[in-house]
Amino acid sequence: MKIMYLGTAAYEGVPSLFCNCKVCNDSRARGGKNIRSRSQALINGEVLIDFNADTVAHFLKYGYDCDKVRACLITHSHCDHLYIDDVEILGEHYSGKHHSFDFYASSDGYEKLTKKISGIKGDNVINATLVEAGKSFELSVNGNKYSILPLKADHDPNISPVFYSVGCDGKKLLYAHDTGYFPEETFALLKNEGHYDLLSLDCTGCLGLNGEWRYWHMSLKTCAEVVKRLKSHGLVDDKTKIVLNHFSHNGGQTYDELKVEADKLGYITSFDGLEIEF
Repeated sequence: MKIMYLGTAAYEGVPSLFCNCKVCNDSRARGGKNIRSRSQALINGEVLIDFNADTVAHFLKYGYDCDKVRACLITHSHCDHLYIDDVEILGEHYSGKHHSFDFYASSDGYEKLTKKISGIKGDNVINATLVEAGKSFELSVNGNKYSILPLKADHDPNISPVFYSVGCDGKKLLYAHDTGYFPEETFALLKNEGHYDLLSLDCTGCLGLNGEWRYWHMSLKTCAEVVKRLKSHGLVDDKTKIVLNHFSHNGGQTYDELKVEADKLGYITSFDGLEIEF
């Protein structure tokens, strides 16, 4: 399997618009990996995770093959993960005739998607499927078989947030954004999932120096607690690639500063454009 981190920031991006905090000013000055667009990932070049307002910019920047991208897993309906107005770009009146494209989303995102899709006249290539935390499903894309398990996230309860366990060709990843410390029912479901080759964790609060981030989002300390819990269940071991992702300038550190501490734990600090094959 392969994952590409197209964007790695929280809603504001780094640096954030109009912001002159130390992180934003330092990130502007340093450039490179310190510059972050909003979080989105691509699995095996064919399955997107989330569909935010930076999706077009990500395509233009990285030039991935849209003919291969057939599905998108939506974690939740906040606009930095589902920018509903841009779904219309998939319509034939904007993008011509192309293959069908399937969104998978929990209830709030599903309702927004079905409403938007129903208003796109003369088009039948955009589909939405309702998913539910704890209920696994199979996905076939370009001949590759995926086993998907949506899991309840600790995030805004009004928008039915989930994150995803994704398996393909004997490999498995857990993409856990946006969430705080995992709910107990999620840990219970994960016990039956077996070994993970890659674990991607929300680290919006960075080092947590501006206060502990435990609910709705995490910081490095909370991520380490999750890793320890998963290791105790045999889900994660020393061979698992552990990636920190989804960062906010409000966390208090640039990429360069955060990486120093993450390296000490053996964690990978994500950056826009990072590709990991496992």
